[in-house]
Amino acid sequence: MHLPGQFRAARTFCRKANTVPTARSWTREFYADLGAEEDLLDTCALLITEVAANAVVHGAGAEYTVTVSSDLWIEVWDESPLLPRHREHDLTSEGGRGLDLLEMLAPGYKVVEDATRGGKCVRFQPKGVL
Repeated sequence: MHLPGQFRAARTFCRKANTVPTARSWTREFYADLGAEEDLLDTCALLITEVAANAVVHGAGAEYTVTVSSDLWIEVWDESPLLPRHREHDLTSEGGRGLDLLEMLAPGYKVVEDATRGGKCVRFQPKGVL
């Protein structure tokens, strides 16, 4: 839930792998303009990369939407109603660590069904923010 007066911005991207770097840059720029420190920018960039990539690979529909807010909550929505799940991975696997990263760097993250648009929203705030 966002408080009145908080600044928010949203941007919709095609659900293609080449849009993930743009989503990362856009998110990083938003928080840099608000004066966030470099380590926080790096954490936001890492998490948005992971969650946006998951929307591209495991989501549904033609688009996904990234919403950022001045309280450092970030949301990624896609049309798939399937909620993310932990996957088995070994040290050499290239995937399967997204939820582990969220648990470590944004422990209050939530995955919720979006009753308005359908699909789901992954919502997170890097730890240590507030």
